[in-house]
Amino acid sequence: MSSLPKGLPQPMPGKPGTDAEGWERREHLTKSESEMLLDWLEANGYSQKEVLLAEDGSFIVRWRH
Repeated sequence: MSSLPKGLPQPMPGKPGTDAEGWERREHLTKSESEMLLDWLEANGYSQKEVLLAEDGSFIVRWRH
């Protein structure tokens, strides 16, 4: 499992989950939190990333390196 690199400021507390396809994810994010995480992923070289809208109206951000 590739997690967010150690030593870099983490955009959000806690550990990401991992999907069956190898995508890591954070769930139950606000719009602002998802934008912050997507910006962080972009700035740190993560080219594969996506955002999904959950049924409860929160956001899910998925990524893999």
